[in-house]
Amino acid sequence: MRRIGQWLPRAFFESFLIVLSILAALAVNEWRDNHARAERAAEARTAFVNEIRSNRDLLLTEGVLPHHKRLQEEYRQLAAEESNEPGRLFQTGAHPAALRDAAWRSFSTSAVLVDFAAADVVLLSDIYRAQETLERMNYGFIGSIQAPRADRETPEFKRDMTRSTAFYLNDVVSLEESLLKVYKRALDQLEVH
Repeated sequence: MRRIGQWLPRAFFESFLIVLSILAALAVNEWRDNHARAERAAEARTAFVNEIRSNRDLLLTEGVLPHHKRLQEEYRQLAAEESNEPGRLFQTGAHPAALRDAAWRSFSTSAVLVDFAAADVVLLSDIYRAQETLERMNYGFIGSIQAPRADRETPEFKRDMTRSTAFYLNDVVSLEESLLKVYKRALDQLEVH
């Protein structure tokens, strides 16, 4: 018994040190994991901010939203006049905005967004869904006007096309202006963190 009494305190002390070492190692590993996750989230946030800025700047270039607004006004007038004359401004093309979505495609399928606030994820999702809608709208319209048709030269077709183009441009301009607003909100929200 006496021998047990001599080494028992030492065994408890050594056991305590072992448990303490394990807990410290676990805490260090958790800190490293949290730090690595925070770094990945910060990198993703920076990528989103850069991509959104780039898309905003693209929409604001002379060849995109301002061009679409001029087209919208011209076709609004042509539709009101029930004109069968094609507009002049399409001579340089429709100029669909090639908005970037690489950050969304990269991070939306990874675990990085788990570390974002839910409001940020919803906002980003809304942005990229709107961009996708705009892209589908643009390519649907461009595909429809390029399709061969036998009645293309009739006054009725031209009048209908003018009216359809006016509707399309109203939707495009509205969506692009809406994107600019949500881009601003996203930049304000994402740059704060």
